[in-house]
Amino acid sequence: MSHFSPLLWLCAVSAAALNSFTALDPTGAYEQYLDALGENTPAIAAFFDAAESGVFPWTIPGVSEPFPSPVPDLLPQPPEVVDPVIPDEPEEPVSQFTTVDASYFDDALFLGDSHTDGFHDYAGLGNATYFTKNGLTVKDAVEKSFIELDGKKVTLAEALGTRQFGKVYILLGINEIGAYTAADWAAQYKSLLDLVREKQPDAVIFIQSIFHTTQKKSDSSYFKNEVINERNAAIAQLADGKATFYLDLNPLFDDENGALRADYSGDGVHVRAPYYVQWRDHLYQFGVVK
Repeated sequence: MSHFSPLLWLCAVSAAALNSFTALDPTGAYEQYLDALGENTPAIAAFFDAAESGVFPWTIPGVSEPFPSPVPDLLPQPPEVVDPVIPDEPEEPVSQFTTVDASYFDDALFLGDSHTDGFHDYAGLGNATYFTKNGLTVKDAVEKSFIELDGKKVTLAEALGTRQFGKVYILLGINEIGAYTAADWAAQYKSLLDLVREKQPDAVIFIQSIFHTTQKKSDSSYFKNEVINERNAAIAQLADGKATFYLDLNPLFDDENGALRADYSGDGVHVRAPYYVQWRDHLYQFGVVK
């Protein structure tokens, strides 16, 4: 009896199994290859013929290798909802100064101390309204009853509530030069501006600089030009260039050293009567028309 190695036995068993499987053809994959075999050719030959053609037991007859299914077109999506971009409102442009005449002051109010009282007397603008008091300070302008209306003294808030002005010119500060710090005084000035703006929402407000004193007066008293300059710089910062403007009046009457010209003043603080017209004409060059 012949002796076979285990490998030969395995090959023989495998061949027999393949032959039987191919002959039975349970999947139908080998049908055409079995039909083509000769009468005495073992069925396993059909297995190898099919393998050459790329056909295997798991191949389904008559069905090609599946192609990947195409990805269906995505349904159109609604457009992404984006909140509209609302542009910032443009800033109110800075108003430009324009030349005006006396009629511009028909609806103007001048608020101030003895400087403005002199302007009332000598500038020739009788068509304007004046709320003035000698020795008036910023603090008193807000708190005290110093304006006479209908035979009685009223506060600035009360007086401003009686009518609307188109322009308000303010000149205050010389009477408190020896008191407060510049910052504290400027805070009082801002309170005054807030009051005027509350009562006169549509008015153009002009902050006029504190006038310098003569060099002699500056050197010998608390009316020092260095302090005046410091305070003018502080109130200039309160102007926004839109509805509130700062007007520097000192170049009108200053000498080469930045002090009030001695020949323009009798007391070292106020200008003489003939020079108020120059102040008025200066204001003519700085009108603001909304």
